[in-house]
Order: sequence, then structure tokens, then C-alpha cells
Amino acid sequence: MITRREWLVGSAAAAALPLSLQLASAREPFNASSPLPHKGAFFPFEGTYFNSASQHPMSRAARQAADHYLDFKKFSAPGSYPFAEIRDRARSNYAKLINAEPDEICFVQSTTVGENLVLQALGIPGRPGRIVTDELHFIGSMPTYLELAKRGMDVVTLRASEDGVIDLEQYEQAINDDTLFVAVSLVSMLNGFQHDLKGLCEIAHAKGALVFADTVQAAGAVPIDARDSGVDFTSAAGYKWLMGDMGLGFLSVRRDRLDSLQRPWWGSGQLASREHRGFPNPGGDGAVSEYEYLDSALGYFAMGTQSNMVAAALDVSLEYLLEVGVEQIQAYRQPIIDHLQDELQPLGYAPITPRDAGSSIVSFRHNGDPGELRNRLQAAGVTITVSDHYFRVAVSVFNDMDDAERLVSALA
Repeated sequence: MITRREWLVGSAAAAALPLSLQLASAREPFNASSPLPHKGAFFPFEGTYFNSASQHPMSRAARQAADHYLDFKKFSAPGSYPFAEIRDRARSNYAKLINAEPDEICFVQSTTVGENLVLQALGIPGRPGRIVTDELHFIGSMPTYLELAKRGMDVVTLRASEDGVIDLEQYEQAINDDTLFVAVSLVSMLNGFQHDLKGLCEIAHAKGALVFADTVQAAGAVPIDARDSGVDFTSAAGYKWLMGDMGLGFLSVRRDRLDSLQRPWWGSGQLASREHRGFPNPGGDGAVSEYEYLDSALGYFAMGTQSNMVAAALDVSLEYLLEVGVEQIQAYRQPIIDHLQDELQPLGYAPITPRDAGSSIVSFRHNGDPGELRNRLQAAGVTITVSDHYFRVAVSVFNDMDDAERLVSALA
């Protein structure tokens, strides 16, 4: 116990520290190397939350980091905020997470923004050619490719098998010498199917096509090796398995692809240097501004102002993911997913996720009324995604077998 005076003296001393040190010292201690599940790293749930593929809960530490940024935004106390340090560390740690280089990473507003920027940077649809995708890709991206088809692109959308699989052989048959671009979700939001990204890239590159992977359901949930796979572009929002929030995510661009791109937009965040010579500086006959671009992903795709609060949360969450290890997370949750597949199929819920998917998502068909099913789950305190003909369960670091049993009981 300490007296009120001792507490006030300590608080005053802490307030005198630079804000960056206050941030580091104020995080709630949590041992990320402790055995999973990590329920204590998150705020208590009312019931069972199996819906992280929609939005992942923010951890206590990430919430604290966001709160400290908001404390700074009051501008009610002296001090500075380490904007650049936090952003650079988040980009660097994301690069580690997917085995890329920091200069191959830039921030984007969302996964789909990254996908559309890449299309524009490749000059699509300004040149003829084929695009190959599949129906397990993000449903929000489908209008993009339907619109490109209207504008003259040859768009091929591969269909999945009854058990929710897209075979590499289908891509091998669809990708021809006219193919410019292949777009997939590395892990499908629908059923958790995971592509063989390296095999897909080898097929595409052999025909001169480039590969984009939507990794929003993969980054932080399954191991990604951007370098070994050879993938050209990836994009992921920060509010799912990266455990941040909406409004900020990451785009990765292979460094050796930069020379083949055109900037889809222009902004000061892309600049390595800039010298303003216009008003109110002394006049002259030369250019108002002189500048040079960064030779990196930032130099081509950097956006304008960014969400500093989300960057603060991602900074903490990425450190957590790197310390725990995605492989360990994957190994921990697999018995839970296996158990759900074993228990729910005899109850009449046919799994549509391959047993060897390895992702955090497991989905099942249902023949009932989705409203009635949602009501039953809500009454049992279980949160999953229920759609018209299937439901999706997403398993994260705080879930355990008790959660799985609660879901099985609610559906029995």
C-alpha cells in the first residue's frame, strides 16, 4: 500500500517523463510466452466469442496504447508523441511477420484499397489481357472484377468444389499467355480454404502474370512467407487477425516489381526529399517545388494522413504476434477446430472447410432458418457468423475447448 501523497509524487514524476517512455512503462504486464489460451491479454467476454474473422477484439495492451495517443491529443500537458517511431516499427514488424523487407511495406486504408491501387499501378484496365480469380476470393472484391470485365478485360472466375476447394490444376488451365493478373484470398473468408501460394505463383510467373493475395484472413493467423512464395503483392487490413482496428492496414510490394509500376496517386508521403521555393520564400523563376521520390513501396503507394490511434494499437499487437509466434497459435487452435468438425457433422452440419486448411476458420452448412439459429446462439451466449446457408466459426488465441463445447451444446 502507498499513501495518497506518495501516489501523487509518483504520478507527477511519471508525467515528467517523455511520452514515449510513459507509453512503454504504462502497458499492463502480460507474459506473451505463457501457454495459450491468452484470455488474460483481452478484456472479459460475455459468453463465447468465435467471430474474430469479422472483427478481432483489441487486447488490453493495444487499448492502452490507443488511449495514450488520445491522452496526447488532448494537448493538455507538455511532451511529444513518437509518431514516426511507432509507424516505422509497425511496418518493420509487419515485414517480419510475412518475411518481407520493411521498404516493401506501406500503410493503406484497407485490404481492398490495396488491391485497387495495385490494379491501377499495373495500368489495368488500360491494356487488354486476362485476369484470373476464384469464387473463394473476398466477396467485396467481386464487383471490382465484374466491372473490369465490363471494360473489356477477360476475367475468369474459377468455381470451388462442393467441399470448398480450388485446385491448382484449375489455375494451371486458366492462366494463359495473355494473363496479366491473378487475384486470390490466401485464406478464404467463406470457409478458411488456404491456397498453395508458392505453387500458384510458380504457375502464374511461368506465364508472365503477377499475383495479388488478399491476406486479411491470413496475416497473424497462418504463417506467411512472402519471399519464399514469390508473391508480388499482398494486402491486409488491421482489424482482423492483426488485432488492431479499421482504417489502417498494410500493402506489400516486391521490390523488384517497382520499376514495372506507375504511381496510382501522388502525395507528400511518397517523397524522400522536398524543397519548397514558393511563397512566402524569396521569389525566383525556377520551380515552386523540387522533390525526389522514395525508392520503395512508400514511394509508390503511400497515402496521406493516417490513423495514429490504429497505428499505436497495431504497434503493440504486432509485437505480441511475433513474440507468441503464428506457428504456435496455429498449432494451439487446430485441436479445437478438429473437435468442432468431429462433433458438429453428426448433428447434421456438414463441414465445408478442408481438414488440412490450417487456417483459423471452420465453416459448416446448415438447412435451418438463419434468424432462428442466431437467436438460439445469442441465448446461449455464443457469437459466430451465421449466413443463409452456412455458418462460420473463427478460433483465436483466447478460445479454448470450453468455448467449443458451449457452441456444440447450443447447436445440438
